[in-house]
Amino acid sequence: MLGIGEFAGLTGLSVKALRHYDEKVVLVPTEVDALSGYRRYGEGQVRAGVVARALRDAGVPLPAVAAVVAAGGASDALTEHRRRVLEDRASEDRAFAAAEEVLRALAVPVAVDEREMARQPFVGQVISVSVDDAESLSDEDANAVFGGLFEQLQASGLGPSGQFWTTLRAGERGTVEVVCCWPTPTEVDDEWCGPQTFAGVLPARTELVATWRPAEGETLPDGPTHPAVVALFDAIAGRQIELRGMEVRQTVLGQSEEDYAVEVSVSVETR
Repeated sequence: MLGIGEFAGLTGLSVKALRHYDEKVVLVPTEVDALSGYRRYGEGQVRAGVVARALRDAGVPLPAVAAVVAAGGASDALTEHRRRVLEDRASEDRAFAAAEEVLRALAVPVAVDEREMARQPFVGQVISVSVDDAESLSDEDANAVFGGLFEQLQASGLGPSGQFWTTLRAGERGTVEVVCCWPTPTEVDDEWCGPQTFAGVLPARTELVATWRPAEGETLPDGPTHPAVVALFDAIAGRQIELRGMEVRQTVLGQSEEDYAVEVSVSVETR
């Protein structure tokens, strides 16, 4: 029989660890003195102690180590743990690369200006999604809505009369709404609108607008808030503008990589 100090020296496990493993029923000593509480280990437990230390040094969770010891050392716990570690590492690498892309994009200078805009009729369609599931909304979803609206307007001879935009706003009961809008040359009657579309008018207004153009070769990861939105709110804070009924509008400009830009605007005053 081996005392706890001798067993610790042979296996490389600390006395503190051995006491903990006993309490957690990972590596239980062969006998414990009823009066002194002194632990003694059998010579045949040295292998289990060495295996336990190796697995714990590799980061294998304690319950899995206990299962290996109970099975006499025959287990694929190390292989399974390595698989999980490699998956986590790959996920961390992807998150790190995405964070680098976000920080590079935020470092690109964004022009922010005020401009006067005339009254603008439009038609729109709402895509509603749960706040908790907002990331499930894709560009394909919005493109499908824009395509359907465009065909309706073309068939009715109503344009559209310019570039489409999207608006993000809070919905009802824990939802967020993305409103897909096309400008029209004239106001559209409610009778023209179907159950999913609506007509509206942007009033004459003063807008604060941020225009973002990517640096050469730069791309944005999916999901994060667009750098133009960040720059716009930097400018709102810097100019101490108090927004009422905030509605942020986002428009994609350009037809190719050479003239691609994203424009984000918010009304600071209506007329």
